[in-house]
Order: sequence, then structure tokens, then C-alpha cells
Amino acid sequence: MSVRTLAQTIGVSPGAPYHHFKDRRALLLAVALYGFEELIASAKVAAESVQSPAEKILAISLSFVAFAADQSNMMMLMYESELTSPNTEPSLVKFQHAGRALLAAPLRAAHPLLNETDFAIRLLALWSTIYGFVTLRNKELTTEFEPFGLSPSAVAERTLTIAVQAALAPQ
Repeated sequence: MSVRTLAQTIGVSPGAPYHHFKDRRALLLAVALYGFEELIASAKVAAESVQSPAEKILAISLSFVAFAADQSNMMMLMYESELTSPNTEPSLVKFQHAGRALLAAPLRAAHPLLNETDFAIRLLALWSTIYGFVTLRNKELTTEFEPFGLSPSAVAERTLTIAVQAALAPQ
């Protein structure tokens, strides 16, 4: 995406974006930060709508799936773009930590005595499943493997329920 093309698409002069952003990267970063704000806000609302740790983790996970389905290009910008490679833009890391904290809180509530190493591994496995599922689905690499007759939302819920159960399994 070029700034010139973007300006033409939204009907402003080619120089107009530069009145607000230093360069193309700054513009992309602003868009990605907005995406993270939306993603975190929807995850918080989802978590507040349920009570148990399992319900909270599943609700957060499904809100991520819904966001990714509705905003696949935004997801690519936020997680798989020049803003994250070769190193993640520092201002994006703050939001990645906020998302991790949202998943970590109910997991820790379910396992208050779990040592830090085992806790970190469970959280990493959970996040890897959520992110992997979303990434594969957005790239249409799960289509032929999803059970016929189940809606995409049912597949997501059942898949992520298994991941949540694994994360919450007894020590």
C-alpha cells in the first residue's frame, strides 16, 4: 500500500496524509494501534460478560476469532507486517502484553499455585492455539478439514474449548 494510493482511495490530496503522519510506516502504525485498541476492548467486554475462568478464556478467545474474521487485513497488519518483522514495533508490544494479561488473569485464577514455568507454558500453548487457528482460518487452510455441517462459529467454539480445557487441566 502506498500513501498516494490510500489518499486517492479516500479522496484527499496525495500530500494530505503527511500533514498527520511522518511517513508510511507512521500511518500504518497508527492504524495497527487502532486495531489493537479495538481488539483489546472487545476482549475485555467478552471477559466481563461471563464468570468462570473457563468461560472468560473462551470468551476472550472467541472475541479474537471474531475480530480476525471481520478484520483479516487489520490482523495481518497487526501481526504479520513490516511493523512486526524483523522486530516488533515497540508500541505494539504494549498491546501484545495487554492481550496476554487478559488471558493470563483467568488462567491464574484457575491455577493460583501453578509455578511460573508451567503457567507460562500453558499460557503459551493456549495463545499458540488461538493464534494458529485464526491464522490458518484466515488463510483458508482449515476449510477442507472443518467438519461438514458445523457452522464456522461452532467449529471455532469447539476447537477453542479443547484448548481452554487443556490450559485448565489439573496440575
